[in-house]
Amino acid sequence: MVVVDELDGLKQSKDRHVRWRAGYTLAVLDRLFAKTTGPARLHAAGAFPPAPDGRMRGEAMMELVFDPPAHVRLPINDDEIVDRALAIEPLADRKVTLLTYDTGQSTRARNAGLQVVKLSKDIGEEPE
Repeated sequence: MVVVDELDGLKQSKDRHVRWRAGYTLAVLDRLFAKTTGPARLHAAGAFPPAPDGRMRGEAMMELVFDPPAHVRLPINDDEIVDRALAIEPLADRKVTLLTYDTGQSTRARNAGLQVVKLSKDIGEEPE
């Protein structure tokens, strides 16, 4: 839920693109979880073309993890996300993988023993 809360906060960003992405993502989550609090399929296996390296893309499932009663969140949201991912890993049918663009979060997650996919985008040439 901390991710949902962060997205809600990003809807107030001064950056129009950030506001749009946050709103769009929240709309996708709302659609996926409108009728269930359990796992929901984001996309089926083979729904997208193969990755550039030729690998087929598998099914992607999502689940909202609500804070347990009386849970007190950690002061740093990245730590809270890593902590919650570790807490649900024993309950999952598979290893939890954290996907993030955030370098600090990916570093914290790897240090805690989570599988991490560090997303990146080309930042271009250094400005003059």
